[in-house]
Amino acid sequence: MMARKDTVGTTPLEVFIWGEGENEQDPQDELRTEFLEQAQALLDEGADIAVYSTDSYPSAFEQCVPVAEMIEVSGRDCLPLMLVDGVVKVSFMYPTAEQMRRFSHANEVKPKKVSAAAAACGTGGADEVSTAPALEPAGFAATLAGVTEKPAGGPEIGNRINLMGGDFGDGIPTEGSVAIKSVTSITQAMMQPASSNGGGCGCGNCGCS
Repeated sequence: MMARKDTVGTTPLEVFIWGEGENEQDPQDELRTEFLEQAQALLDEGADIAVYSTDSYPSAFEQCVPVAEMIEVSGRDCLPLMLVDGVVKVSFMYPTAEQMRRFSHANEVKPKKVSAAAAACGTGGADEVSTAPALEPAGFAATLAGVTEKPAGGPEIGNRINLMGGDFGDGIPTEGSVAIKSVTSITQAMMQPASSNGGGCGCGNCGCS
């Protein structure tokens, strides 16, 4: 559910501003005072706002890397500026109440938009992959299509060994080996004495000899 515009979120906001009487563009601190009043109002609503000024916390302007880099490039004229998750989002001006309110929701996860048609059919959108099994022709249709029908009891495994039903030899073939034998080779391997096949399965491929 998307946040209403008249609410505040929990994303921390950090605002770096001029100290009292230090901004030549705002000699009477009118803009500074207006900003502090707006920030306090949002703080009272539950917003997470931290304000640092050059006179009360000068070390913050050096210790905070994004702020220090911004000042190094543009000088202190880049103040005031606001950081959101360590990224400068507002600079050269005080952030407005609307900006602070909006950025306070920056970390909120917004739901994926789904079209009315997708919602009605229950697919959740075009990105969903259909899980319906592919139907193959059966009976006379299979004959016409030249498709060999699969037995109803399960897939046709031919002469492959069903490892779920037990193992022939000293163990299940190791990774990379070939687990395919003809019925004849399996029978011969089972009838030969252990001395003739080394105790292995006798297929020569699984490496168990």
